[in-house]
Amino acid sequence: MARRAAPSQHILARIRDWFGLRQDELALYLAVSPPLVNSIESGRRKLTSSVALAMLPLARHLPAAPTAVPDTALPPGTPAPDAAELDYRRRVCLQRAARLRAEAAQLARQAHHAQRWAQALPQLLAPEPLPAALAPPPDPERTTWLTGWLHRRARPLPPEAVTRWHLLQAQAHAYETEAATLAALR
Repeated sequence: MARRAAPSQHILARIRDWFGLRQDELALYLAVSPPLVNSIESGRRKLTSSVALAMLPLARHLPAAPTAVPDTALPPGTPAPDAAELDYRRRVCLQRAARLRAEAAQLARQAHHAQRWAQALPQLLAPEPLPAALAPPPDPERTTWLTGWLHRRARPLPPEAVTRWHLLQAQAHAYETEAATLAALR
């Protein structure tokens, strides 16, 4: 497995990270070539005085120590989100969750029906004998068909259907959690 290179602590790399620039974008700002920025960051070339002067206005805005905490929250003063867009997404999530729950419920009903058939199967395959006057004439073809039909009805859900049920439940839960989070933002 390939190892990731440790992030560079070179001043140019810190500027790029702080301002969210690629090497080619920083090179454009500094009026130098991207390979030169790459060479300086990697330590193959020394920082020239002209590059140092060009980067100085950006470097003044860097924090004193490199920050190890990623920018995961929005900065203060960021405008509020569009409430209508958030509400629309919340409703979409709830609708998708309901559809997934309905699909999962159908699989659960199939599993319960199969279990009920399985419980009834022994008695259905060995019915109590009827008096000769009430018993229909034996039909071996129907008996074979009925036995196969009863066994198919009593067959439990296959593993892929059980897996599908669990995935549907997880997806529905994720949509419901997203909807609850969106509702809390309002």
